[in-house]
Amino acid sequence: MDQPINLSDQNSPQTPLFTFGKKITVKEAGFSFQPIEGFELEVDGSVYMYSEDGHLEICMIGGELDPKTSLARFSNELASDFMINFDEYQLVDASKDFIQGSPCLVNEIYFTHADEGGQGRALICSPHTNQFFFLLVIATAEYWLERGMEIFSAIKDQVQFHPEFAPVAKPEHIKKHSDLTIETFEAVQSNESLVLSTHRGAISLLLAARTLLIQDEITLIEIIGHKNEVLYRFDSESGELTSQFYNQPILSSHGELCLLLPLPHQQTLPTGNYRLTFATKSASPLQEVKVIFRQGRVFDLETIDLNLWLASEDERFNHSEFLVEFESQLRTALKTQLAPLKLIPGKILTYHPAPDELLAFSSINLNKDLADCSYMIAESVEVGRALNVGLVDRLTRDDPTGEIEIASVSSGAPGMILSPTSPHACILVNYSAVKEDFYVLADAIIEQMLIFCGLPQQPESADQPLSLSPDLLRQLRRHPLFYNTV
Repeated sequence: MDQPINLSDQNSPQTPLFTFGKKITVKEAGFSFQPIEGFELEVDGSVYMYSEDGHLEICMIGGELDPKTSLARFSNELASDFMINFDEYQLVDASKDFIQGSPCLVNEIYFTHADEGGQGRALICSPHTNQFFFLLVIATAEYWLERGMEIFSAIKDQVQFHPEFAPVAKPEHIKKHSDLTIETFEAVQSNESLVLSTHRGAISLLLAARTLLIQDEITLIEIIGHKNEVLYRFDSESGELTSQFYNQPILSSHGELCLLLPLPHQQTLPTGNYRLTFATKSASPLQEVKVIFRQGRVFDLETIDLNLWLASEDERFNHSEFLVEFESQLRTALKTQLAPLKLIPGKILTYHPAPDELLAFSSINLNKDLADCSYMIAESVEVGRALNVGLVDRLTRDDPTGEIEIASVSSGAPGMILSPTSPHACILVNYSAVKEDFYVLADAIIEQMLIFCGLPQQPESADQPLSLSPDLLRQLRRHPLFYNTV
């Protein structure tokens, strides 16, 4: 349907009403637009539009983006190619902007041609991975002041993007768990949008964005929902955060950032496309984004498996009879304490670190050793759908007054599962602090399990059993860590 849009000062009756025509899709360029009626139009892989009087020109280009290309440099090259026949021109870096939720770089353009001055604006963005869009609007100086900027904004608001060049993830079905599918996207550029398609029947997804260097830092810049709504946006330069779901930015060190959808307090995972944008401190591409989808429905009773990594110098853990009794007592305590969450313990497998690993990891300082310990556990246990639990003799964190001993911690909030290497793959419990009370041990495991699954830390209550609101319970039980009890 045609949309009449007034691109001028509404108090000026002499200014005509501009009307946008029907949508045109330039498939090979990855975008669609609506031309201004009355303007001359040329579409041939790119778009060139100009007014009959020649006062204003519009250029739109889209296509595949080389992962190594600098957007700023590429924008200058495209603008220079367009302006090559002008007598002189100047490109000036301007503020950043957004187009359909995608961050973009903007240049102001000043030019002279045939003794007449002019002005304009160009922008470039990467709306999807491996894809770019470039818009340039120029006009004579007077025309730009009267209508040019309004036309630029109106054209920008009409553009729609289509992911034509995004990397295609190959689904990997897990034979042991038919309700899980893993998709891996490789070489995702920093500050470029990644499109995640949620399919009918999906109830949750857990992803890990990873960099090549484990020392790198990752910041989640934006989440755009299936209705093109902004669910989360963080401006790292100003520190401004826009989100009704989070009160602080999502960022991570050690080269991995984990995210769970639906977002907190969302009832369901809607079917459609999500656009996520990550930024790395090094500006290097992400090595991969691994996404675990869970399909189906949540049953009345869900099961959780545990991998116990016994980094304790207690000699009894070396005797099979003690381990059998230990596992039995822990299972009984977990069964009781998990009951309010409608969860039951499944398989409990035990693992022992090598002697040199035991010496290094029986005492953990969170500020120095947590990520390394997580890597060690992830490499040591069977890669499966299980919560990795490290039992250590001592667990501390740095404090201005010295080291403070703590009872338990989660290496991720949320953490990652089904990964042979991750700094966010485990929870740790200070075994010396539980004093062989299996119910205290079970409570410590459950407390950190909730954090590992992305729930906010629950208030402690010594005289009341653990209880979650219906929304939080629903959020917990649809996590890919759990599976339906047969």
